Amino acid sequence: MVKQSTRVYQRVGLVNRARIIALSKNGQSQRSISKELKIKRVTVQAIIRKSKSTDILKDLPKKGRPSIIDDGTKRLLTRLVLRGEVTSATELAQVALRHHQVDISASTARRLLHEQGLSVRHTIKKPLLTVDHKRKRLEYALAHRDWTVNHWKRIIFSDETVIPARPVNPHKLVWTKHTDHLDPKLIIPTVQGGGVKLMGWGCISTHGFHDFVQLEDSINAIGYIKILDTYLLPVIADYFLNKPCIFQQDGASVHTANATREFFKRKRMQVLEWPPHSPDLNIIEHVWHYLKKELYKTEPAKNKEELWTKIAEVVKVMWSPEMTERINDLYESMPNRIAAVIGSRGGNTKY
Repeated sequence: MVKQSTRVYQRVGLVNRARIIALSKNGQSQRSISKELKIKRVTVQAIIRKSKSTDILKDLPKKGRPSIIDDGTKRLLTRLVLRGEVTSATELAQVALRHHQVDISASTARRLLHEQGLSVRHTIKKPLLTVDHKRKRLEYALAHRDWTVNHWKRIIFSDETVIPARPVNPHKLVWTKHTDHLDPKLIIPTVQGGGVKLMGWGCISTHGFHDFVQLEDSINAIGYIKILDTYLLPVIADYFLNKPCIFQQDGASVHTANATREFFKRKRMQVLEWPPHSPDLNIIEHVWHYLKKELYKTEPAKNKEELWTKIAEVVKVMWSPEMTERINDLYESMPNRIAAVIGSRGGNTKY
């Protein structure tokens, strides 16, 4: 595959080219010429080098067949793709012929988009964030921006997850320009809401992956408290005895019910306040991905009993030293995640 160049070229007019050559002949350095004319130093260097090999200031004729698409049409076609009115190179070629009388192939249209700085990327499912969600996420990130990795390593992260017997691939391809932040065009909004599937609860700490518990399709506060009492408290006793720890959970109704709050108060547990719709800040989401990836290496289960048996085998892999190391790498990422939320003003991030 031919690697696409990421260099941005700076066009310099004939007047400035002549000034660069004149200043160079007068003994002025390339750095000072660049600063005076506000032209990149590498561009100044290229113009001076060219002047030594030829006396022609104009660009020499380019080799090969000239493009059949003018620059204005290229920009127009690119805008159609960026606005989402055209979603494939084949469709773009058809639009070019139908509306601009330019007959190009799909491969030419694809090459045009690459030249304009676009590339094909997968869309990503992310929570649908309201203005209020973004505000609360930003407030949370600002309140924790000074936390070090050691602060985060006091947290026990928890979550529920649904595990289907077969992998689900919601991705599709979108043409977009590369940016450091997550492009909104790559997001497929999801809201909380089939085949064989199971729901489970689990938690992680810097000590690794802990128990995975199968849940019924619906669970109330009493059932949730029973899980915490049976599985979470032993983790705290075994790994955090006489050491400070904080429990993390999202804002699900059973997590914030009065009975659950009373349980935390009675057990003197510190619970981390959590912003809404923030799976990108809960590193256990990546652990669920690791678990499902291992699960899908086997044949799909035919029923819930078989699926649970397969999950129980995969959980043994999750207890390995290698997985514990990967989990600690996720803890190391927390300051960057907080910074990403601040950078997106509370919006979705790439995590």
